Amino acid sequence: MSNTIDRILVQKIKLGNKNAFDSLFIKYYQALYRYALNYCNNSIIAEESIQKTFLKIWQNNTNFFSDDNVGKILFVCIKNAIIDEIRKEGTRKKYEGLEIDNSIYNSNELNDSKNQTKAILESAIDKLPKKAKEIFRLAKQEGLSIKEIASYLKLSNKTVENQLTIAYKKLRLHLEPYKNQLNN
Repeated sequence: MSNTIDRILVQKIKLGNKNAFDSLFIKYYQALYRYALNYCNNSIIAEESIQKTFLKIWQNNTNFFSDDNVGKILFVCIKNAIIDEIRKEGTRKKYEGLEIDNSIYNSNELNDSKNQTKAILESAIDKLPKKAKEIFRLAKQEGLSIKEIASYLKLSNKTVENQLTIAYKKLRLHLEPYKNQLNN
């Protein structure tokens, strides 16, 4: 019965019905929050992950759900959002650490070189087009296959392959000026 109610809510959400969206949010919020908090042990990341997931649902309301189990889809989306938030937090901390390291004399040139290389690579990735960047990160940082990415983003395998090709080409262009530095 719950799946039937969820399907009706999803159909209404696809038509832009805000009340249906609110009902779905209210129905799943507590369970998603408990799951997210248990997964990451951070109330801020848990809350942000839920908010970003539901924002994504509202913005992509016509493409977000299929006829699958809505609850299952939501929990998978929350898990992926948490992983994204944790990765972003790690990146922020890494760059904060880089600023601190740059302000303090560090005699270990190897660490400086590694940090500089990571910063160059991260900067090049950030310059990628939105879709290519998302697919590249899912493939290289999350380790997802083309098929998994296509399923997750509801794209064809060929589209994912094309976006990865675009990402690689643009990365080569962005990294060309740093070629000598990256090879050391």
